[in-house]
Amino acid sequence: MKKKIQQILLTSLLFVFSILIISIPTQAAKPAATTVKSKTSYSNSKESMTVRGLDAKKTVVWKYVTKKYTATELPRTKCIVRKDKVYVFESSKIVVLRKKDGKQLWTAKKISPAGHLCKFDKNDNLYVTGYYDNYVYKVSTKGKILWKTNTSKANNYWPYKINISGNQMTILYEMNNNDDSSEKTHKIVFNIKNGKILKYS
Repeated sequence: MKKKIQQILLTSLLFVFSILIISIPTQAAKPAATTVKSKTSYSNSKESMTVRGLDAKKTVVWKYVTKKYTATELPRTKCIVRKDKVYVFESSKIVVLRKKDGKQLWTAKKISPAGHLCKFDKNDNLYVTGYYDNYVYKVSTKGKILWKTNTSKANNYWPYKINISGNQMTILYEMNNNDDSSEKTHKIVFNIKNGKILKYS
């Protein structure tokens, strides 16, 4: 008799537990962003950028808004999507977000403040320079600045293109202080492992 009562109680408890489980609402998984849109805005001599992650239905999944920076003749904000990451350049820092949900992964500071020119190598390391900047930076996939090279001795300025081949990187410049009236393309060649300048013209 006692054993029968225990079985009835156990069956009743299992029934109540199953009802409770069924009654708990199932939380739908949040959709992941599949595309990224960015928009630069200007107001009262200030520049800012809004970056949005959109799902397959073009619904906004996440949004990131930069700070407002004093506008110059060169852009101070920029957005690049690289695989599953979104690189937001805002003045002298880079903020990297996860594409699917906008989670901030890391921030690199003290880079070129405007007119950002950049390139990724095959390992996703990032190389950055900019107009009015005498430095070139190599930034790791975790946001660490691996090297920083001063290019002032080359007298080149207005960089416009970066090429990477093997362990060498070439940056093309429009102007040179010693030859500013020429239409010749100037360049600096770097060793991408350590940032050493190999040659320049």
